[in-house]
Amino acid sequence: MELFKLLGKIVVDNKEAKEKIGETTKESEGMSTKIQNACKTVGKAFTDVGKVLAPISAAAGAALGFSTKNAIAFGDGMAKMSTLVDTSKYSIKDLSDQMLELSNKTGLSAEGLAEAGYQALSAGVSVDNAVGFVETAGNLAKAGFTETSTAVDVLTTAINAYKLSEDDAAAISNKLVRTQNLGKTTVDELASSMGKIIPTASSMNVNIDNLTAGYVTLTKQGIATAESTTYMNSMLNELGDSGTTVGGILKEQTGQSFQELMASGASLADVLQITKQYADDNGIAYNELWGSAEAGKAGIALLTDGVDGFNQTVQTMASNTDDVGEALEKLDTPSVKVKRSLNQVKNSSIELGTAFITSLQPTIESVGEKVQAA
Repeated sequence: MELFKLLGKIVVDNKEAKEKIGETTKESEGMSTKIQNACKTVGKAFTDVGKVLAPISAAAGAALGFSTKNAIAFGDGMAKMSTLVDTSKYSIKDLSDQMLELSNKTGLSAEGLAEAGYQALSAGVSVDNAVGFVETAGNLAKAGFTETSTAVDVLTTAINAYKLSEDDAAAISNKLVRTQNLGKTTVDELASSMGKIIPTASSMNVNIDNLTAGYVTLTKQGIATAESTTYMNSMLNELGDSGTTVGGILKEQTGQSFQELMASGASLADVLQITKQYADDNGIAYNELWGSAEAGKAGIALLTDGVDGFNQTVQTMASNTDDVGEALEKLDTPSVKVKRSLNQVKNSSIELGTAFITSLQPTIESVGEKVQAA
């Protein structure tokens, strides 16, 4: 890390290096000669610092090449992010610095965080909250074994569908990790599936605690996450349609629609029990009340532990425990710490590469213009 910082200081601050690059520009030398001279200058600068550093000069070119590659990748990501930012009000340089700092803190790649930032802004997260939101998503990604951009996607889908605040991202993250812990699923699997049901659930007043409790209950019984999504989606569509058998039963038995029952504070199990009781009282097999096999499977599965069992899971999902924080503590192994340190080295190389590119940019542009004119 110190090597990269030292290289950066030499390239940016060394007066002799700047003068050399300027001279080559004025002399209109060929591209290969200019880059060669610039690298020689870096080597000369190392010699000037002290002969003890002479062996390092042999690695300067390779280090700068590595740094430049990383800087370009990160710079492209931040440029993409800048397309969604009012640059007259916000400094991309400041956002870049914040992203690099976040990368150092979390151990997540700066390029990945830049992409996540773009996804967050695309989904409506404000610029003021973008970095904090990405940090929350990054923590969820680590605790949930997925990518930061994937975590951003599921968080923003939930926030937008349920009309929540960006500040609710941490609470949603904890619920998702809690679902992972209690069910047989992962945040990665949930993120890949929940977008297909969250809009339906939200429109029918099924809150996220009931929805995640449904995933816990179904996946515990061996139903895959994707199938659980399909089953529950079919179930909600039938319950919410008064023209279906189960929708009609709810209206007949309670005088309220499914949406109204959920809005009044009923749980999914409370509502399903009404239809189950109707089937029992009339000697009808419960699965025969449903128009689709998938919906019937969900209804039966959600009542496996009884109403009280499901409602207890809903209460657990509504708790305020820091599941993400607990998971991160367990995952902070020696190997993870080493990876975080290596990532910090890489980020130092990004800073060096950015400085080097900035220093050489006038020279490279001048050469390009002369080549084009030739």
